[in-house]
Amino acid sequence: MTARPHRRGWARLTARGWGLVAAAVVVFVLTQVLRRQELAYLACFLIAVPVFSLAWVALRRLAVTVRRRFDPESGVVDQRISVALYLQNWGRVRTPAGVWTEHAASPLRPSRPAPLPVLPGYASATLDEPGLNVLRYDLDTRVRGAHRIGPFEVTLSDPFGCAVRRAELGGSDVVLVTPTVYELARIDLRLSSGDGAEQVSRRLVGAGEQDVIARKYLPGDSMRRVHWPATAKHGELMVRQDDQRNDQDAVIVLDPASFAVPGAAQVTAGAGRRARRALIDDSFEWAVSTAASIALHLMNEGFGVRMIGAAARTGVATGASDVAEVQTAPFGAQRVVQDLAWAEPGTAEDPIAFRIAVEEAALTSPDAPPVFAVVSGASGAAARIRDLATMSSHAVAFVVGEQRDPAVAAELRGSGWTVVEAGPYERLTALWKALGDARGLG
Repeated sequence: MTARPHRRGWARLTARGWGLVAAAVVVFVLTQVLRRQELAYLACFLIAVPVFSLAWVALRRLAVTVRRRFDPESGVVDQRISVALYLQNWGRVRTPAGVWTEHAASPLRPSRPAPLPVLPGYASATLDEPGLNVLRYDLDTRVRGAHRIGPFEVTLSDPFGCAVRRAELGGSDVVLVTPTVYELARIDLRLSSGDGAEQVSRRLVGAGEQDVIARKYLPGDSMRRVHWPATAKHGELMVRQDDQRNDQDAVIVLDPASFAVPGAAQVTAGAGRRARRALIDDSFEWAVSTAASIALHLMNEGFGVRMIGAAARTGVATGASDVAEVQTAPFGAQRVVQDLAWAEPGTAEDPIAFRIAVEEAALTSPDAPPVFAVVSGASGAAARIRDLATMSSHAVAFVVGEQRDPAVAAELRGSGWTVVEAGPYERLTALWKALGDARGLG
């Protein structure tokens, strides 16, 4: 992006500058005590240096613009994202010495301070635009979310090192750090037949082998999907792309409202505020990662996925009229993980939207849709999703929390849900495999 005009901060003295001021005061006192006129000249010199330094940094203007690029534009938690800063000096004089850093919204850490290279002055008669100077650093990607990066900050100093001033250059950009996605094993579920009167076992593989379409292998494809006959025929690695003739949709419900901090405070009574905040964050991050992993797994197996409860880009939860769109592989996977990057605990989603998503999935599918829900183990969390089990061919609820209210799981089981209880540090792959070993029977 093109930078805004820089914002000028207040100039201030450094420790060296204050030391010169203190020395000037002492020398002035000695002038009166010792009656030595030459000491007055020294005192004037000592006080003149910090005054000059303050004026130098306060009046110095930086005509520098900053553009920012991320590589890649978004990434997964703990993935390396490189930031390139393109600086151009539009002023006629070269830039002074300084130290630069990039701000980052909490909880990310700003970049480490580094010396600002000297940018030569711009002579418009010789160049159409100033030359580019590129600065690079790696972004902190420990935390999932939509993080605001910037502005670019320069700390200017005078030649004597007696005064400094901070100047913010340019605006900010948002980078998405998407949740961690785990590769899940195939499992059997009991899905109802088209009329809903009978339960039949169906494996989550999309269509049959006779309906397989082979395509070229792409980075990130699972080796389990390699189609060996097509690979031998074409002489290059080919993978299965199942025909979605059944048009089966699945619904994934993430309920951020159940992960609100007040609920966590009730479950974790006696814990400090910071400990409760850390606990609820870990539980919610596990929930987001679980929702993303299940969504991508179902898409890869030929399902259309309706994700509800993830879109919080505007800070306002979706309403009942905002029906979750059907996402399919390969492009829907990126949309889902990007939406989940914006998810925040405590966002109040209308429970009616959950029901509408399941009803819409039933209208566009020959079978009653499977529903996967991820909720907190806090008291009262079951009420918002309880009735969805009667609308689903197979309803699986992940109840997440370090200290879970037993009534939540009991209420969901009594309503027809298959319940998987999990702590925020348990392995999703192991829980998913256990679910498959049980053949999805509630």
